[in-house]
Amino acid sequence: MVADSSYGNGTGAGGALPHAEGQEFATLDAYLAHLQQLGTIGIAWYERMPDGRYQLVRRRPPWEQPEVFTRDELLERFGFEE
Repeated sequence: MVADSSYGNGTGAGGALPHAEGQEFATLDAYLAHLQQLGTIGIAWYERMPDGRYQLVRRRPPWEQPEVFTRDELLERFGFEE
């Protein structure tokens, strides 16, 4: 799942965040929790790692490295302020 940086604060520019299902999210944490719930049906989601970074959880070939993001990168990617 790759989001465009034009999304912002739960509504996004010109539409909803990916997989938001028409919902708005006040915080990044609320949006990430929503994605985690959808992970049960195969939607990519972000798992917080012990070091505070987030790993994108999705099906990937064994040779492909996991995608890891900082909180700031996710805030910018999805347009949340905090």
